[in-house]
Amino acid sequence: MDHITRACAALVLLLAFAWPEAALARKNAAPVTAELVRWIAPWHEGVSLRYATEDYDVSVGQDGSERSRTTAIETIRITGVLDDGFVQTWSFDDSRYEQLEGGDAQEALMQQILESLPDIVLEVELDATGNFAALRNVDQLATQLGPAMRTAFGTMLEAGVQEAGGWPAGEDGEAARVRAREATEDMVARMTRPDVLGTLMSRDALEYNDLFGAELQAGVPYEVDVEIDSPLGAGKVPAQVTLLMQAGAAGSDEATLEWTTRMDRERAAEVALAAVEQLYGTQVTGEDREKVVADMSIVDVGRARFRRSTGVPLMLETLRTVRAAGEQRIERRRMRLLDDAHGHEWPDDAPPQPAG
Repeated sequence: MDHITRACAALVLLLAFAWPEAALARKNAAPVTAELVRWIAPWHEGVSLRYATEDYDVSVGQDGSERSRTTAIETIRITGVLDDGFVQTWSFDDSRYEQLEGGDAQEALMQQILESLPDIVLEVELDATGNFAALRNVDQLATQLGPAMRTAFGTMLEAGVQEAGGWPAGEDGEAARVRAREATEDMVARMTRPDVLGTLMSRDALEYNDLFGAELQAGVPYEVDVEIDSPLGAGKVPAQVTLLMQAGAAGSDEATLEWTTRMDRERAAEVALAAVEQLYGTQVTGEDREKVVADMSIVDVGRARFRRSTGVPLMLETLRTVRAAGEQRIERRRMRLLDDAHGHEWPDDAPPQPAG
């Protein structure tokens, strides 16, 4: 597996796709008599919600398997009310990284990076419906994250050089180190561009806030064809979304919403390749492009449990499975509301399985 195909698979995961919530306002053509369930937005000034979160990543390819897990306590607050929306902040505590398989040198580095970061806070603008609209403090985040990215890229580059036999001696070695420093600075500059960093840092907030306002008949599957905005302004990706809303048991104040999104293979591949070209400053041609386009597959599934009376999400799980040129990547995110006696736990602690 060469670096281009690896990068495409990774970037599809890193660079979020957001399908438009407005599509949910459209009703099924067939008449139904099932109960109508609406997921209202929980937002008003002073709302504060704490979640235990887990991000579990699995990569399987020709060079073996890698598994990692990051856990944290994330607090979501409404800190402002706008004329047409809200200001929402995200803060993070007790962040921990575990390298569970492969990449033996990464755990200490990643934990060091997490600990070296200043107090990161995401400031998110929501629209009047309570859905994600924009990340407001991208410039501040770029200033805060730049040094940590520089450390990470420099350390990974040094590890690769040492694995390959070390730096050349004399003037050749010094010239190679200069080129490496320049390459590191170039990558930091690319990754902290507002369009790139904004996409990377807003993904979780976008997924969390994407479905408030959904209104569907309970137990009736709903399918809609949508066009998803691709990252970095690379156009739109056709996709099919299947939604299923379920009311809780009689007398329950809970409901669940499940969804599956399948993206168009060829267009998704082109978007991933475009992202690689922008971030790495290179043109992808020939065999590399053919490998990625040939078997690209992106499937997103998710499930949210929420209170119908308040709209507060109790449990949220999303899973993205990407296959490209023999590489498979699975990324699972879980959120569980704390400070609430809802009584729900995750069913197991096993690694995520790929979505079909």
